[in-house]
Amino acid sequence: MSIQGEYEPFAGIIQRALAERSATDGDLDKHPEHNAPKYVVRMCEALAQAIHDSGNEGVTLAEVVRLESTCTGSDYSHKLALRSHVLAFGAVA
Repeated sequence: MSIQGEYEPFAGIIQRALAERSATDGDLDKHPEHNAPKYVVRMCEALAQAIHDSGNEGVTLAEVVRLESTCTGSDYSHKLALRSHVLAFGAVA
């Protein structure tokens, strides 16, 4: 199964955010509250909403922004989708 199917809706949110970054003036500017570009914070807002919709309403935007900052490297999208999925549904045994 591909990352798109395995970790939806998180993978789709991430892919759309990455494809649309820099589309709006100021997307790469730092968010005034979070130490991340504005497009990243918007993506994290969408991820947090998807996590809430999945049943874990206790996750905060700040937690998702922190989680995003731990995802680096060529597999960034995969890591972020996987970790968002774990936040939403808990670790799979």
